[in-house]
Amino acid sequence: MAKRKPVRRIKRRIIKIKDCPFCKIKGEPDYKDTDNLKHYVSERGKIIPRTYTGVCQKHQVRLSRSVKQARYMALLPFLVRPA
Repeated sequence: MAKRKPVRRIKRRIIKIKDCPFCKIKGEPDYKDTDNLKHYVSERGKIIPRTYTGVCQKHQVRLSRSVKQARYMALLPFLVRPA
């Protein structure tokens, strides 16, 4: 009898499609609005991916550009070091 190869099972994530908050209000991310941008930056200072935030691709690109611009203007920190 021939040996069968082991079957690799791929676990698939179920991703809920969320509505983009910027599309709902028909607005754009702005680098001067740091209170709003802080919702899309992690505790360590990294930009949160769109799979978690539910932002559409168009607004995610503009959001990352706004976060980077706010960092450059010293409105947001580049890195948050743990105490």
